[in-house]
Formats: sequence, structure tokens, C-alpha cells
Amino acid sequence: MNWKRLLATPPPSTGWVLDTGQAVVVHRAGPEEIHCAVEELPPDVFDVGPVGLQTLDVDSLTPALARLKGAAEGTGTAAVVMPTRWLRSFLIDTDRLPRKEEELHDVVRWRLKKMLPVPPSELRLSVVRSTEVEGRRQLLVMAGMERALAATEAAFRNVGVEPGFITTRLFALVPRNAGGERPIVVIQHESGLLSLMLIVKGVPRLLRNKPLTAGNNDAETLFREVRLSLGFIRNNIGIEGEIETKIVSDDVEFEADIRARLADFDQMVPAVGLMFPPCGPTTVADRLGPAHLAPAIALVMGEVR
Repeated sequence: MNWKRLLATPPPSTGWVLDTGQAVVVHRAGPEEIHCAVEELPPDVFDVGPVGLQTLDVDSLTPALARLKGAAEGTGTAAVVMPTRWLRSFLIDTDRLPRKEEELHDVVRWRLKKMLPVPPSELRLSVVRSTEVEGRRQLLVMAGMERALAATEAAFRNVGVEPGFITTRLFALVPRNAGGERPIVVIQHESGLLSLMLIVKGVPRLLRNKPLTAGNNDAETLFREVRLSLGFIRNNIGIEGEIETKIVSDDVEFEADIRARLADFDQMVPAVGLMFPPCGPTTVADRLGPAHLAPAIALVMGEVR
């Protein structure tokens, strides 16, 4: 996701959420009116592998998108939100930053060659140069399989919608006020992945993605990972004072549990965000749950960093 681009453009009025088994559209019809709709998908539309989304069945996805488009008539562009596990994201340290974008991407591809089990030439990259902090420069990198992203765009174009950008649930949850004085930690949990991102004065300082299996998806394991990351933030990165926490989980019980536990941590405070209008109809919103809708609602309301 290109944060600089998002900051320079108005928020999209429509967000699409793709996930295994369903496609969702969230449309801002007015300042206080948001519509949402969902279509069930066959289980084999998306092929997810060791580096995320490998490819998708355009012929199966297109009819569902066409039916959903009726809930967002008049919009020709949209933001597309994917599960965080479908794309790969990294914070990469670098001593030298080439000025030319082509050379910068070559540096990133060379680094990813050691980190991902696919040829870097098969990846599409989004690279954001981070501000220098304490003499360190980092690159925020999001990588996805080119053929999968091209197929996603093809399915939307088949129904007359141009994807303005494609991002992950984690990045869509980073609030615009993350550039303030108080650091913020965004914790996002979905099937198969626990993600944590620290932003200090608008600069990402830590990004962790913990793959989860059936054996390490219990609440105690998840909280241990969060606790270790918070310890690293305090002891290794040296962040002092209050830290805001924003937590979104597919598991409502886990989300409530971690909120309660973090309340006992010294100087960890809940993030204060904008109050969004509810997504209607309520039957759809209740069926999907807030964790699936929150990233798209944040995008269409202009809350994303």
C-alpha cells in the first residue's frame, strides 16, 4: 500500500473485501450512510499458498462482483482489501537508498530472494521509503504474486470497476492520527495469522506477522506473542510513555480477552478513533462481524493513514 498516495487523494467511496468463501462491498452513500452487502463464493475461488494468494478463478469471482456492484452503483473505482496473510509485508533495513525507483525495487527484490520461496521476478511490489530514525533507514514493503493481483484486477474490470489500490486488512486499520506524538500499536488477528505493527510519529518501527496453525491459535499463545512484541518495543526499540493500542480480531472472545489483559499493562491505552456510522443492513453487518467490515469502513471514511 502506498501511504503517500493515500494521503494525497480523497478516500474512495467504495471498498471491497475479499476472503475465502465470500466477497463483500462497503459503499459510502452519504456522510452518515454506509451500505454493505455480501456474496458467498465457492471454496476454491482463491488459491492461497506459502507466499499468500497464488491465483484466483476469475470466471467464478466475476459474477459475484457483478451482483454486489448493485449495492454501489455509480462508482467506477474502489479500494480492495485482502486478508493480511494473502500478501507479504516487511520492514527492511538498508544502508543505502537508491534514488531511482527501478534501482530501489532491484534492491528489494534481491533481499526478498532470501526471504520468500518464489523468484522475485514473479512478485509485484509496493515500496515506501521510511524517514530516517536514529541513523537507520527502513523500507516498508508489501509483496504479492503478480499473477494473483493481475487476476484480481481483471475480475473487477470485468464488471466495470477499476481497483484504485489493493491493500491488506492490517494496513487498512492503521489510523490517520498515527502521526501524532503518542505511538500506536495495531494488533490484527485473522485465521492463520497474528500481525502487529508499531507506528511512531507516522513512521513504522516494527512489523511482525506470526503464522498460526491449529496448535498455536489458542488465546494464551496469541497473548504471549503480543506480550513478547510489547517487551521488544519497550526494551529494544526504547519506546517510553503511553502507547495506544488498536485491536481487531476475527475472534470476538480473543479480542475482548486481550483488551482486558492489556488494560493491566502500565501506560498501554486504547486507541481513540472516529465514530463511524453503522454499516447496514444490520443483518449483513451482524453476519460478517466488525473485524471483516472495519478495514473497508475505515478506508471509505478516510480514516486510513
